[in-house]
Amino acid sequence: MIRAVLNEYAPNNYFYIDLRRFEESGYVSYRDFVKALEDSINARVRSRRLLNILSGIRGVSISSFRVSFSWGRDRVMLADILDSINDWAGDEGLRAIIVLDEAQELVKARGFNVLPVLAYAYDNLRNLTFIITESEFRVFTKFLKSNYPESPLFGRAYVSITLKPFSEEQAVEFLRRGFREHGINFDGAGRVYEELGGNPGWLTLFGYRALRMSFNEALNETKREAIDLVRREICNIINEGRHLAEKRYLRILEVCANGCRWSTIKMALEAMEGRELNNSIVDSLIKALLDYSLRRVIPTYCRIS
Repeated sequence: MIRAVLNEYAPNNYFYIDLRRFEESGYVSYRDFVKALEDSINARVRSRRLLNILSGIRGVSISSFRVSFSWGRDRVMLADILDSINDWAGDEGLRAIIVLDEAQELVKARGFNVLPVLAYAYDNLRNLTFIITESEFRVFTKFLKSNYPESPLFGRAYVSITLKPFSEEQAVEFLRRGFREHGINFDGAGRVYEELGGNPGWLTLFGYRALRMSFNEALNETKREAIDLVRREICNIINEGRHLAEKRYLRILEVCANGCRWSTIKMALEAMEGRELNNSIVDSLIKALLDYSLRRVIPTYCRIS
């Protein structure tokens, strides 16, 4: 969705860094991040002026119409790269946009911290805008740490955009239009919505598979992958907290697997702990799960650390 919007409204002045490339890595080094930035610039650069500005900083070499960043002894400084992009955008009368997609992967950064540089850019580089995305709420707590006074980004204003699931009407129309582009008159959209809900990613995945296999096979494969993804997210959330919080989260998810009321959650937690709980504790636990977008949960089993 971000690419669709930027391709229409800012096609020549955005740089998209897809951090999913580090999902299976145990850590992210400075070399890894700089290489990702280098690739994003080379994929988008259309300006000789930008290359000329970049060539004036340490650790940068230009060959033909491509830029190369050094990460050795004379390694390029991230702040210098952002300064150059800011200067280029100012000269062109543009606002350069840098997208950090799936930014939670930078929690695994080792040997460098990108947050102070982002804070520097926020305070000084008026021609830059950052779009930072994550599929769940924890990008704000684990990566940006925007609510923690010790974070370099603490107190900085930002605009938060939550992409909510499609309604049934939107999901049905989304599927019908997608299949129509392939010359197919699709009449199973209602059942797909009942099984998958309105998550655009899952609907898109189903459509991709339905073009290559039977309806039932595509639906079952998509459900399996969606359940695995949600299970991993739930287990990650549960295992992040203290032991007591982990047990409480798991109990709430078990109780609410098929729907529940606030009073049911409180009674289940009190029965588990053998004591009365303050309403504010129950509220904070529920809010935390809602912040992680776990509004519809499925039965799941996690190992409590």
